[in-house]
Amino acid sequence: MIRIGICDDRKEEIEKLQEYATWFSNRHPEIAFMVDAFISPYELLQTVCDHGGYDLYLLDIIMPHLSGIDIARRVRERGETAEILFLTTSREYAVEAFGVKASGYLIKPVQKADFEKEVLGCIRNLAPKENPAILLKTRDGLRKLQILEVVTVESFNHRRFCTLCDGTVIETSATLSSLFEQLKEYPYFFLPHRAYIVNLEYVNGLTSTDLILTDGRQIPISRNLYSKLKKAYMDYVFRA
Repeated sequence: MIRIGICDDRKEEIEKLQEYATWFSNRHPEIAFMVDAFISPYELLQTVCDHGGYDLYLLDIIMPHLSGIDIARRVRERGETAEILFLTTSREYAVEAFGVKASGYLIKPVQKADFEKEVLGCIRNLAPKENPAILLKTRDGLRKLQILEVVTVESFNHRRFCTLCDGTVIETSATLSSLFEQLKEYPYFFLPHRAYIVNLEYVNGLTSTDLILTDGRQIPISRNLYSKLKKAYMDYVFRA
């Protein structure tokens, strides 16, 4: 569960960000998170002291008495490695933001596309680098999957299935495109066909029409993707 703390002294800005968070959750059901919103910086800091910090902070820079930069400094003084996004009308605070290791900005008025892009980037940064994982929405709830154990994701009859390296098959309500958005940053995942995502780690070879997996399955290759896939596979084999 990813904890997000929002602080802005304007109620309408908070309501907009909460609306965006709900929209984001509907677009990315595989990502579990909770949001707390604060109008007062002091209330946010008190909550952090009482209950611990957040994974991601969205902080308005210009607020009376205590700025977003001030809050970020106190967060860093606690030793937190959280992601921090500043809410601002300009980029003039770049130096101060660099000093508190901020992840970036959301320029007001915040647009949905910018919100999605920046928040997704922060969430990916929060994943453990040595063994990254994703949260998969299943019929039984959320399941954490280690990236390296995913062999394929398949889509057919409006249903998506993840096959793991131990042979387990998990059905998910997440779309193929939303899953690929999470997986494409890792060089070993490829979309050889509109209905499949494949982990190249589990590919034994390829023909002009199919990928041959280590479990014996054959995954079709779209004709216009063969050259790109062949290069990606060879690059991955020799890099590994």
